Amino acid sequence: MQFRNFKAVCLFAVFFNLAAMNAWAVQGQWGAFIYLFPKPGAVIDDSAAQAPLAEKISQVSSGFSNDFTPQKGKTDTVQFIRVTDYSLNGNPVSDKPAGLIRAESTDRKVLDQYVETLAQAVKDHFRLETRFAVTRQLNYTDAATLKRLKDNAPKRGTGTKQPNAVVFPLSKTPAWWALTQEKRQNYFLGHNAVGFKHIKRIFRKLYHSRFVDPGQDFMTYFEYADADAGKFDALLSGLRDKTLNPEWSYVEEKPIVYGKRTATPAEMLKP
Repeated sequence: MQFRNFKAVCLFAVFFNLAAMNAWAVQGQWGAFIYLFPKPGAVIDDSAAQAPLAEKISQVSSGFSNDFTPQKGKTDTVQFIRVTDYSLNGNPVSDKPAGLIRAESTDRKVLDQYVETLAQAVKDHFRLETRFAVTRQLNYTDAATLKRLKDNAPKRGTGTKQPNAVVFPLSKTPAWWALTQEKRQNYFLGHNAVGFKHIKRIFRKLYHSRFVDPGQDFMTYFEYADADAGKFDALLSGLRDKTLNPEWSYVEEKPIVYGKRTATPAEMLKP
């Protein structure tokens, strides 16, 4: 009898956790960040090899709206990013992806299927590394700060006007998660002070991946115009300054992708 009761409690706990995960996920969009790493010996740096690869990626992505050819009301979107730099803490990482695809959907299953189909299509040339995350309501943000964000945050520009894209995964240390909510919120005063200096010029989107993907706690995505490249560098420098922003003492950076938004997979794969 006791065993049956224990089993029932376990099943209820599993069901509750799954339901909570689903409820949390539908608050926003799921994002899949797909890194295309060339396989050893694969030829991808000449036009003859790139053309069929680009066509395969285009076919797999045909059900998604693209940044450069948006479809009204379409929530499944895909973005192709040509990687120009791949670095960790300012140092180049030798194993550099040939491109990065950011796909979004309100349905995680759509992204799972997309990644699976894409992996099969390019398996002879690329090893895929995919990171999943989901948008949700902002933490550590009071009503006044939220209003200030809404009043000052820029609208997203087109791929022509804001061609630069940065994908920045990061995690927080165990010491951060051990802090109380109040202490974490206080640490964000410096973070917000730095961010508000540049918020009007740089588009930012934050995805949460803690408990979703073990590789990182957050995926941070930025877009900006060529003329604002210096502002983005100043933003990142300010966030990393632990005097201005003590919160960064608890940050573990992951490799950052700097790239260019492109209209097609062919442009993404150009060296």
